[in-house]
Amino acid sequence: MSIFNKKQIEAMFNRKYICHECGELMEFEDEHEDILVCPACGHSVDLDNYGCEDEENYENLYPTREEILGVADDSGNESDD
Repeated sequence: MSIFNKKQIEAMFNRKYICHECGELMEFEDEHEDILVCPACGHSVDLDNYGCEDEENYENLYPTREEILGVADDSGNESDD
């Protein structure tokens, strides 16, 4: 099992990142290569989230350990779900 999704793996090998919004090629915002920007429509996405834009966030799919166990959160208050 990989930590990268299929679109990330494909893009890493061919260095072509396709815009989710308009289908044009995306470019890196700066030399750090951590944010992709589409020059055609202006859409931007963190490289870590490339290919996951249609999916729900992981944290929304699964309850946290604290939610399951009903333990106190960071502020010291017990969650009352």
